[in-house]
Amino acid sequence: MADELSEIACLFRAAAGQLRRLSRGPIRTRLDKTVAIEAYLYKNQMRLAPAFPPDRCQETANLLEEFAEQLEVLTRSERRP
Repeated sequence: MADELSEIACLFRAAAGQLRRLSRGPIRTRLDKTVAIEAYLYKNQMRLAPAFPPDRCQETANLLEEFAEQLEVLTRSERRP
């Protein structure tokens, strides 16, 4: 059980890192870049908005890191005899 919790905590930290990367802008590779934009209608006009708003990405990344810390605390307490 402790190993599973540790693995989940590691995945949460990895996801948080990727969200922080995404919050800084488009994901670029050598050959191309990925940009995500949402379009919606407002009063018969098309509006564009970022699909991954930086503030939400940061907030979600913070929550994932908090969850990872809580899981690591559980892992440490579970390994003690």
